Amino acid sequence: MAERVDAAQLLRGDDLRAIDALSSADVLVGVCALNQARSAARVVEAATAGLATALADWKGAVVVVEAGYRSETLDAVQSWMTARALPVPVRCVRISGPPRRSRAILGAMAIARRLGSAACVLVNAGLTSLTPEGLACLARPVLAETADCVGPAYTHTVAEGTLTTNLLAPLCRALYGRRVQQILGGCAALCQRAAARLLESEAWEGDLTEHAVEIGLVVEALTSGDRVAEAHLGRKVLDTGLTAPDLATTLAQTVGPMFRLMDRHRAVWSEIAESTAVPRIGEPPSVLPEVGGVPVDRMVHAFKLGLKDLVQVWEQALQEDTLAALYPLGLAPPEEFEFSADHWARVVFDFAVAHHEQRLPRDLLLRALTPLYLGRVAAFLRDMHGQSPARIPVALEAVGRAFEVEKTGLVARWR
Repeated sequence: MAERVDAAQLLRGDDLRAIDALSSADVLVGVCALNQARSAARVVEAATAGLATALADWKGAVVVVEAGYRSETLDAVQSWMTARALPVPVRCVRISGPPRRSRAILGAMAIARRLGSAACVLVNAGLTSLTPEGLACLARPVLAETADCVGPAYTHTVAEGTLTTNLLAPLCRALYGRRVQQILGGCAALCQRAAARLLESEAWEGDLTEHAVEIGLVVEALTSGDRVAEAHLGRKVLDTGLTAPDLATTLAQTVGPMFRLMDRHRAVWSEIAESTAVPRIGEPPSVLPEVGGVPVDRMVHAFKLGLKDLVQVWEQALQEDTLAALYPLGLAPPEEFEFSADHWARVVFDFAVAHHEQRLPRDLLLRALTPLYLGRVAAFLRDMHGQSPARIPVALEAVGRAFEVEKTGLVARWR
């Protein structure tokens, strides 16, 4: 049994007393920050407005949970607070320990448990597209006890979120049998039971990297039998507040937790053979054609450099036939470059097996996926160029189906 994560462990004395002064809250909105002074106040404004209007029948509170060392985020929110009368209580606290967004998320859930909240809404402090009604769309099903976990679904262009559309979402779909649009949605609402289970989970032991808890939140909900739903929140605008990490680091911080959770949940995913959609709240989200150019040539060039420089790593990660099928791609010009969805799914599953078997240092392995990912995205965007809006969801569905089909080989090789 994992050690229980408690607010008293994470908060300093003054901050803990500020939380206890709230006494209780039916809905706790945790604005999870990591040095995001530029955007946090805008998110708090949307959250307070949502609690005061669309969720006025429930007692609500907002807590800004800062996991970084800097004081600018909390200073910016407190400055915003002093300039207006607040319709609901707002508190600002700092989480002790290493600066990790995952710690802020756990801290927000621990505060919700301390306050006995029926619904805990977790929001990235950079999610400036959050609206008062969007907050309510997340929280209402949890408060009505018709869902245990509600995540967002977004309208986006073809080139937006390719890490999700071409890797995280189809991988999650194939493994856990649910077609969740967003794995890194920037917000989610949880019932009290789901939040408590996450706080007591062993999944975070030794893994509080940038996206570990946000990804784990989705996976734990799917593997625990929670009633999962998605609310359409329009377009997503996320201000990270920090210099964005390079792509290789982002892949390591996202694919890494997905692979580690495969070890934890093998008994679940190995028995799942097909997927089902999750209930949607609101209008169906759309995928829009891309406006303007996308640097496909540079992506293809990065793939070819990887084929030259990382082939010794790929030889240890990939099956012979998977690797052999990559060599002809190194000869194709960008305008003829093709990297099929089924081939890509085999690449991802080969890397998952190599990660499980620890054939290479795991960080090295995950970073070596970068040129392959860029090659797949280049091929996908080239295929989608000039396509009608109706064709795009069909192509994304084909990616998901490819992962489901290729999963058979994954199950057979996982030991």
